[in-house]
Amino acid sequence: MVTEVSIDVEVDEEAIEFELPLTDEVQADMRQRMDAAVEVAKATAPVDTGEYRSKIHRVQQPDSDGTVHMDADAEHSIYVEYGTRQTDRHGRRIHLPHHTLGHALDAAGVDH
Repeated sequence: MVTEVSIDVEVDEEAIEFELPLTDEVQADMRQRMDAAVEVAKATAPVDTGEYRSKIHRVQQPDSDGTVHMDADAEHSIYVEYGTRQTDRHGRRIHLPHHTLGHALDAAGVDH
């Protein structure tokens, strides 16, 4: 015995486009979480001149989808984060990666 089932689905476009991440409450929570990550990053950042640590901050404007970001905009930030391929005369890397921002996001329980 064969039974045929037909289901009609009406797509609720408004529900799909719900802008929960953009609500004031969610944005305030995301800013608070990112500020905590910034504090962790500053506390754990390597310091030579202090410029890298001083440039760590939460980006003021979220993305159009509500994503909140943290940045370190010193010119050498990428080298602090990811290290370099420079080696000493024995072939050992001189500037190892620190992953300061990534570790701070993990410690603060923030997705990245």
